[in-house]
Amino acid sequence: MIGIYSTSFGPALGVLADDFDVSLDTAGFLLTLLFLGSILASGLVAVRLHRTDPRVFTTVGLCLVALGTAGIALAQSWEVALGGIAVAGFGGGLMDAGAHTIVARASKDVARGINRLNVCFAVGAVIGPLWAGAVLAIDEGARELVYLMIGALALATATVVVTSSALPPASESHPREANTSGMTAVAWLMGAVLFLYVGAEFGLGSWVATYAEQEFDAGIFLGAIISAGYWGALMIGRLISGSLFAHGVPARRVLLGSIAAGTVTSAAIALANDALVVAALAAFVTGLAFGPIWPSAMAIAAEGRSSNAPAALVTIGNSGGFIFPWLQGRILVSQGATTGIAVSAVLCAAMLAVAWWGVRQPHFGRNRSAS
Repeated sequence: MIGIYSTSFGPALGVLADDFDVSLDTAGFLLTLLFLGSILASGLVAVRLHRTDPRVFTTVGLCLVALGTAGIALAQSWEVALGGIAVAGFGGGLMDAGAHTIVARASKDVARGINRLNVCFAVGAVIGPLWAGAVLAIDEGARELVYLMIGALALATATVVVTSSALPPASESHPREANTSGMTAVAWLMGAVLFLYVGAEFGLGSWVATYAEQEFDAGIFLGAIISAGYWGALMIGRLISGSLFAHGVPARRVLLGSIAAGTVTSAAIALANDALVVAALAAFVTGLAFGPIWPSAMAIAAEGRSSNAPAALVTIGNSGGFIFPWLQGRILVSQGATTGIAVSAVLCAAMLAVAWWGVRQPHFGRNRSAS
């Protein structure tokens, strides 16, 4: 669900800018507000709610997503749209933290469980831009249809969470070893990696459609296809990492290899010059490389079974989404599409440096998340 609603903003940014008569980089502030709400919500879970039944705040989050997206759909002013995105972002943070907490508590194999969860995110992330791009390509005034349908899906998902007998009750999903509080040094390090990763991942996913439109004169729907291809490749990357985990490949090895590959391929997007095919292919391969990063880092950090680690890492990671996609949009508008899209490569290089430094620390290799 979170994949569908969050990635639908990429193809819609230009339309939203036109609807509310604001500049493209100002419309990009919606992404910042989306992540601000998410950070506040997941931070609340990490600090206060991590011992609560995660089904409760997951359901509340889904209802807030429905309310916020309805606000975006029906907004007649920029201020109302900002309010809607803030509510949706807060709900998304509760939903995201809740889903990761449920999986971390209930899974016997945390690495594979978190990876499966993020495969589902990637499926939604493919549907989101395709749905929004197709509807808006047919009718740029159909913002209401896009976001009201997403809100309806959020309410349907909330019903499933409340009524599902497959989810363990709070007493069973809170084993003794999961009750420890506090973050290990490795968890903080993985938080730094995810801080940079979310900025690179979501920034690229949000702006690659605009990059294609401005640099290569692609239309809304073609840009949406490129964006969906990127998210689809991310899904495939997570399927691959799940297989690697199942065959005993250490999460730290998967993490380093994925970041290194993503650094090269994200740079290739910015260096594509006039070749749209090259840029689209590089975006696809970058999605493949990015796929394993989040589940690998989360699995490494969750090994200690700290009850607040999943929500804390979601909070730290989403802080990167609060800062970098907006900054990338500002650079894209002021310095050009190529310079703007290159921000993702810079973030990847920084991420690689942090992860490489971490591997050299004496306690890093003791995580058994992927074994």
